[in-house]
Amino acid sequence: MRRRSLLVAAASTGALSVLPKGAKATAPVAQTFPVLDSLAMAVAPEENRQYSFTDKASAYFYGRTHQDKPDDWFFGWNVATKRIFQDYRLTLDGKPLLRAGAKAVVSPHAITRDYGVVKETLRMFDGLTALMVEVETTLSGSIGFEFTGDLLSVGEVGVEGVWHRPKEAPNSWLLLAPIEDGGNGFFILLGASKAEVRRVLSQLRRNHQSLTRARMARMEALVSGSRALDAGDPDRTNALLWMRLTADQLVMKQMGTGIYAGLPWFNDYWGRDTFISITGTLFVTGQYDVAADVFRSFAALQDMDPKSKTYGRIPNRARPDGVQYNTADGTPRFIITLAGLVLRSGNNALAKELWPTVKRAVEGVLANNVDEHGLITHDDADTWMDAKEKGVRAFSPRGNRAIDVQALWLRAFDSVRSLVPAFAKVQPTTSRLLDQCRLAVRRLDEGLRAHFIAPDTGRLIDHIKADGTKDTKLRPNILFALGEIYPARHRNDLAKHKIVKDIWEGLVYPWGVATLSQDDPDFYPYHEHWHFYHKDAAYHNGTVWPWLNGAAMDAILDVGVIDLPWQLFENMNRQALKEGAVGSLAECADALPLSDATWTRRTGTFLQAWSNAEHLRIWHERFLGLSISALDSVSVTINPSLPQSVKNVSASVPVGQGILRGMWHNGANNKWSFEAVDTPISLFFNAPGFLHSTLHWFLESGQRVEIEAQGDSLVLSAYSAIGALIGQSKALSDQVTLASSAEKNGVPHLPFPKDDIQFCKPRLQPNLKSLSVYHDPPLTY
Repeated sequence: MRRRSLLVAAASTGALSVLPKGAKATAPVAQTFPVLDSLAMAVAPEENRQYSFTDKASAYFYGRTHQDKPDDWFFGWNVATKRIFQDYRLTLDGKPLLRAGAKAVVSPHAITRDYGVVKETLRMFDGLTALMVEVETTLSGSIGFEFTGDLLSVGEVGVEGVWHRPKEAPNSWLLLAPIEDGGNGFFILLGASKAEVRRVLSQLRRNHQSLTRARMARMEALVSGSRALDAGDPDRTNALLWMRLTADQLVMKQMGTGIYAGLPWFNDYWGRDTFISITGTLFVTGQYDVAADVFRSFAALQDMDPKSKTYGRIPNRARPDGVQYNTADGTPRFIITLAGLVLRSGNNALAKELWPTVKRAVEGVLANNVDEHGLITHDDADTWMDAKEKGVRAFSPRGNRAIDVQALWLRAFDSVRSLVPAFAKVQPTTSRLLDQCRLAVRRLDEGLRAHFIAPDTGRLIDHIKADGTKDTKLRPNILFALGEIYPARHRNDLAKHKIVKDIWEGLVYPWGVATLSQDDPDFYPYHEHWHFYHKDAAYHNGTVWPWLNGAAMDAILDVGVIDLPWQLFENMNRQALKEGAVGSLAECADALPLSDATWTRRTGTFLQAWSNAEHLRIWHERFLGLSISALDSVSVTINPSLPQSVKNVSASVPVGQGILRGMWHNGANNKWSFEAVDTPISLFFNAPGFLHSTLHWFLESGQRVEIEAQGDSLVLSAYSAIGALIGQSKALSDQVTLASSAEKNGVPHLPFPKDDIQFCKPRLQPNLKSLSVYHDPPLTY
């Protein structure tokens, strides 16, 4: 009856109290999560860092570690794109427990605040629309819970607790209830009916400890065992594992399986973002079944109306309240990454299942978006640079033929051919489509070289306007066409080297890649500068986007430069650990530091899927150098690009039905070792300085190879499962191989420049148009 009387007394404020009487949290059944425990991060009050958790379905909670006032629009609990409540506070005998002085520890699965006499832990559950605030104290007294903000109706007392109607989801019921069985604290639950909420409350009261352990076990499995990682430095390792977990946090079930674009406000699915993010989020951790479901979900949302001008497109944006198709680059990325998934996983059945989706995509673009030269056409804001003024005029118009769209569709048409082996017999309609794709590849290949290379300077063209004029502004979009214009065989092409140098020295700062050169008169130096302009005007006209770091590092690694991209990579690791949201990379940053700073501000969403994902992709695919194929048999190519200073890197990688365990540099600069576990692997290996000579060995399960650089030679020694030497192989260095080839062909071998590229040096140009008009009061949304 005591609790009932408290509920009645508290009904007008929507508060609820429990009487712990010196209670401590009930100890769970013994189970260890050593990697999760090692990632727990103490946050000082002056840092007041952002954090987030999701339920892996349609809800997330966002807050700051030491903030008592919920002054951010998206603070608190958000479900299916609707804000439910902004925040809460605990009280002790009616007095608020203030977060500003609390000791806060953020883990991938929970946040704990220790107020000295009371400790609270906030956590979520996989697949349940519920929160739990667990309370520990050694004092006797009343621990109270109060919602803050104005998003809930006045509370209504019931037997279970206090009921509310969320103002943005008025057809739902929210319940604040005591934990009771097996713990002390509070549950907050949301459902379509009171009966649904009561069922979940009963489930949680019985099983919240086992549900918590299951969630932690899922997370632990992502960072240990078959996915274990030691990046050679504790901070680097923690940063990568944190980013792996916060990226996975965004893999949701809101409209089928998908990936939230970013938190707090992009809590929906975006086509291009998803298929940029899917490699670093799901492929590199071997979550191929989840990835397949993402493709199925987007395929189900494809525009299937043959009369539509966007026929065949996968959505640009998919929300519970509607779907939009205004993307020219999301659909080719769908095809390219689908082919990548089939290659990595050997899932030909998925290729066959989604062939109708691919067929519609190709038919749609060929019917509606091809000009007389075979180039792909699109609207001004249909590329990733999509910001519009008042939803009408593009701030960065790139219509109607952008270089990245051409390159992506070239790769997509080429990828279609790799999806066909799923069919036992190629039908005439499939054969015709393949012929169309082959023709489209040839025309786009010719078109890129004919129309997107400036004849006077050799610079690449960002886009061709509808009237035929060519935009030569230096933007990062040309990065996505380098692989098509300068294939891998052009590694030492001086023209490619010059373009990469121009990109790095014109766009790539130590904090990321800008969207426009600082020397351009249309440059915006700061993302948010409301006294001068709306932030969307700067969004793609100078603002830095960390997701572009991946393509920039690809390009410079392709021309043999390692130390410079490594510096950028390490700067991102530091940011994830030390700045902004715990364990994640933000959407954007200013291009230039403010006048009193040496580093730029992070801006935009605090957790952006493609920022994390591209960072993780670069680690796995470029610095570790992993390339996996499982179409017929499992093969792994390893072409690492780690700096000589980085030692003792190890990783376990899911391949086929087993694991590849590897040691990079193995305590020294010139030694590597790899072991096949539970699967045979055909292993191919290159090392810096030996890229023109590939070592190969077929490993049965349990066998390993050790590789060592010995002067001008690279020696592979293979060992059986019991450690007996079973064979050796040898490769010669590039210097020896190329010199021999030059001598044989009578062509002198010239060393290729690698050390003449630098970061862009930040400089604020005078008289920028973006800073010409001062607004007082400042602009608003």
